[in-house]
Amino acid sequence: MSLMCRLARNLIWRLRRERARVGPVPGISEWLANGPIAVPEPPSATYPLDLDIGEVADGYHLIVRSISLTGEHLLFDYAFVPGLTEEARTEIWPNMNYGADVSPPGWNLACSEAEVYERPVPGASYAWFDFFRADYEFAGVSDGDYLRNRISRMTFDLRTGEARIQK
Repeated sequence: MSLMCRLARNLIWRLRRERARVGPVPGISEWLANGPIAVPEPPSATYPLDLDIGEVADGYHLIVRSISLTGEHLLFDYAFVPGLTEEARTEIWPNMNYGADVSPPGWNLACSEAEVYERPVPGASYAWFDFFRADYEFAGVSDGDYLRNRISRMTFDLRTGEARIQK
């Protein structure tokens, strides 16, 4: 018997002995039967910003306090200056459009009270928010009308957490 055959046989014997000691090693089909393999979530981070977006309603400025990134969401924390009166709470809210440099079809079709958004896909490097007056209607507007009515755009770097505002 050649040296290579003896080494291979010896190696196979060691593997069998090790399996007998620790139990069977699950195969691919056994892993699938036990459920999907968990994909690690991207790290969570909060980036303080305190940026004045501009006047979104008569006498009220929108301030972006921070943006937080979790495994699945981008959280938008904001405040109005001065604080909203009870009457103004029903009439004034952040009116904005959200996107990212990489956005696959069907991505970010809904938001919840302008605070919780779907996190951009892993390949995205920045997200952007276009801000408008609280009473502005998006439906059926042209690109020129959209840009004329935009108060400002905030671009947020997803890797560094830096943000900048363009008018």
